[in-house]
Amino acid sequence: MAIEALLFDLGKVLVDFDFDLSMRHFGPRSPLSHERFKQVVFEGDWLMRYETGAISTPDFHRYLCENAQLEMDIDEFLHAWSAVFLPGLIIPEAFLAALKQRYPLILVSNINESHAAHVASRYSVFNYFDHKVFSHEVGAMKPDRRIYDVAIAAAGKRPESLFFTDDRPENIESASRLGIQAHHFRTLGELVTALKECGVDTSGF
Repeated sequence: MAIEALLFDLGKVLVDFDFDLSMRHFGPRSPLSHERFKQVVFEGDWLMRYETGAISTPDFHRYLCENAQLEMDIDEFLHAWSAVFLPGLIIPEAFLAALKQRYPLILVSNINESHAAHVASRYSVFNYFDHKVFSHEVGAMKPDRRIYDVAIAAAGKRPESLFFTDDRPENIESASRLGIQAHHFRTLGELVTALKECGVDTSGF
């Protein structure tokens, strides 16, 4: 079936990030070791709840202050938390612009509210997408099929006519099970090849 819409992940596909960049800000403001601080961030379900919108940014900030002994006010936290993102894009804007001339583009991202606001304010990448499906808004994270169901509905197309790229294998597998033509993103060159193999017109880039 011909591809009628293109779905993209955000982190590690369009925008790169590195949690250790945030740790440069957090480290001096907590007595915990680097590794223990990261454990507090990722252990339990607090980060998942934050990224699915079950708790707010102040809730997550308060959790870190209490459990990682973080000494930061909310504004300092927002700056440090969003320091994870690297400048520039992995996929050039010119490529997104060329694709957008021919296909609807849909962003499907596991992302919390503060990171979404930061990316919107610092990058122009959101401007290329007709729909943005964010985990904190829909209450589900990839690889949960619920977030794909929202993306499929936003596209208004059959799953078999959608192309999706993501850097995480488990997200590719879950999309594939729904019939979406999914590509494990590693490099721009491999993505272009995969798009062409699916009949996507990449001319103009």
